[in-house]
Amino acid sequence: RAARMRRAVAAAALALAVSTAFAGTPCEEQVASPELLVRSMQMADLTRTALEGIGDEVVLIARVGQDLSAYRLTYSHAAFAVRAHPAGPWSVVHKLNACGTATSALYDEGLINFFSDAPVRYQAGIWRLAPAVQARLKNALLGTTARDYHEPQYSLAAYPFSTRYQNSNGWVLEMLAYAIAPEDAVRTRATAQTWLAANGYQPTELALGTMTRLGARISKANIAFDDHPSSLRWKGRIQTVSVESIVTWLRTRPDGCQGMGCPEQPVVLPPAGL
Repeated sequence: RAARMRRAVAAAALALAVSTAFAGTPCEEQVASPELLVRSMQMADLTRTALEGIGDEVVLIARVGQDLSAYRLTYSHAAFAVRAHPAGPWSVVHKLNACGTATSALYDEGLINFFSDAPVRYQAGIWRLAPAVQARLKNALLGTTARDYHEPQYSLAAYPFSTRYQNSNGWVLEMLAYAIAPEDAVRTRATAQTWLAANGYQPTELALGTMTRLGARISKANIAFDDHPSSLRWKGRIQTVSVESIVTWLRTRPDGCQGMGCPEQPVVLPPAGL
């Protein structure tokens, strides 16, 4: 029994590490140091300059949080950067989980806040969306439609083809489905998911053992697996929405982005002291 308990504790600890890494933001209270604030401001300035240089109204943007190289992933969190007025400032509209809970909300905040979570490195990716997609997204993000695609019941590992939960990247993906699909083809989260499945979206698959899944459910309020099909779940195949899966799917769409292959425009702040 003691050996089983040690294995369970170890699995729960592993699940906690996996969940923290995949989320990209440590779930712990911390006071921002002056150095952290300066770095966040510098990264925001670099990003703002990049956004001004392309002149779009809405872009897909993602940030690095924790080191996800073990999962062959770079970015942890996707959002939309929106310019409310032609000469106005940029803001970031995205979904965030309330730390330590199983609920989330939509936020509209500045670029400094977007980069203020003590990331492992200051790096962002920007992807330019097609003009028609930008127009539909801008109306949705500045109006009420964005809330129609937000599910407050949050799970970090939410299954992309179930409406029970939603993670932050899942909201971004469903908003893109709304903006790219033919008008009136996507009206709800369920129709967005059906359209995505029929139009080539492939989620990221994480291989997690049974004890890891159980440990995660016990140790973290914001992780659930009961929305995943049993045929996948009991084999440890957990499919969810990552930034990379969103971009990979966009690159298959002729109507999603500007430019062949939906190229990424990276924004990187050199390490301090360089």
